Amino acid sequence: MDDLAPDRARPEIWRRFAEGERGPAVAALGGVRDKSCLTLTTARMKQDPVFRDVAHHFLRQFDNVLSEFVRNASDQEVSDLAETRTARAFMVLGRVTGMFG
Repeated sequence: MDDLAPDRARPEIWRRFAEGERGPAVAALGGVRDKSCLTLTTARMKQDPVFRDVAHHFLRQFDNVLSEFVRNASDQEVSDLAETRTARAFMVLGRVTGMFG
């Protein structure tokens, strides 16, 4: 996760996602463009059912935490969250599963 340099989505995009919006309006959250990372993750999702189950569980949990967090967080706090390894993992998994449109 440390080697990834995702495109940064504005805090309002994170908020829209947290409020339930999906598709092209929140596509900026899929800012990880590292082809190797995305290819390897896509292959693992297809070939490893345990990885896939854990990944989907992680996505649901992150979505729940994000929804709670953004209610009281400042834009700077949302931006800080977006820079974490956890958020980067969310971006990768969300992108390969098609969550962002």
